[in-house]
Amino acid sequence: MNLNKGKEVHAVVNKLCLETDVNVGNGLIDMYCKFGNVSYARTVFDRMAERDIASWTSMISGYCNVGKNEEALGLFERMKLEDLQPNEFTWNVMITAFARRGDIRTALALFGRMTKEGLLPDLVTWNTIISGFAQSHCPFEAFNLFRHMLVSGIKPNHVTVTGFLPACGLTGSIEKGREIHCLIYRLGLDANVFIASALIDMYSKCGSVKDARNVFDNVPIKNAASWNALIGCYGKHGMVESAITIFERMKEEGVQVNDATLTCVLSACSHGGYVEEGLRIFGSMKQSYGIEGAKEHYACVVDMLCRSGKIVEAYELLKEMPFGVTNSIVGAFFNGCKFMREKIWQS
Repeated sequence: MNLNKGKEVHAVVNKLCLETDVNVGNGLIDMYCKFGNVSYARTVFDRMAERDIASWTSMISGYCNVGKNEEALGLFERMKLEDLQPNEFTWNVMITAFARRGDIRTALALFGRMTKEGLLPDLVTWNTIISGFAQSHCPFEAFNLFRHMLVSGIKPNHVTVTGFLPACGLTGSIEKGREIHCLIYRLGLDANVFIASALIDMYSKCGSVKDARNVFDNVPIKNAASWNALIGCYGKHGMVESAITIFERMKEEGVQVNDATLTCVLSACSHGGYVEEGLRIFGSMKQSYGIEGAKEHYACVVDMLCRSGKIVEAYELLKEMPFGVTNSIVGAFFNGCKFMREKIWQS
């Protein structure tokens, strides 16, 4: 259903005089928030004669989802003034919003208030704030919280680990990465395919291709994300032939190639100077894999052409793109030009 259909449903609700019903109102708020239209959702919210915890939480969540954290916080405080206590989900929504934005002070303040007001953080809450800090590139805060969680006796699960591992990669510390890998092994989570993919990516960012390959080889069941992570690892470290070999093996084993796979391979070709191979893969995307070239793929090819000195060809590709030029593609073009200029100066 699109927004216009939603408005039509809302109009019918008004004609039937059902908007004041708390369950109907909650449904409308949730619908508008999912479409990102918080102004319509707020209008419904303000017109409700009666609101329950779901009404407030849905509206707060809607604000957080579109980055309006201050409005969400204002509503959160007003909710408490009206003698309606937030539940665990409401707290988690607020904590996540500020953690993901990198607002460490507010996220930790909310986390502390939650405990003081009688709600002990459960595993979901810990996962929420840890992954939030990892996503906002605050790895040391994520590490501290992870340690506090372990000390408090909360046992991590696969969600905790997959949310936390990016923080290990951001530190670039192979020692910390191996320490967490040992914990994963002790918890019996090492066979989880999603954790394995996150481990491969972490080791790649920490500079250990060998450890990344060991994880890949030992995971019993591999999905596309596992293959993509290893292809990306080889590409980042300039091992283009290895990346292409894994790509070919992936296809031989019947694993479905997806958009991310092709982005990883094209990026590897770009950084390794494998222009002909990269153009061949790019040109066969639709026919061989049924995948239309997306912005990420075009950015890789533009970068690849510029890096190899084919500035005119890159510019022609920009003009032929079936969609508007994005900042990432323009950035790829100028970065490639810069790389080529530096290469000429050095020679």
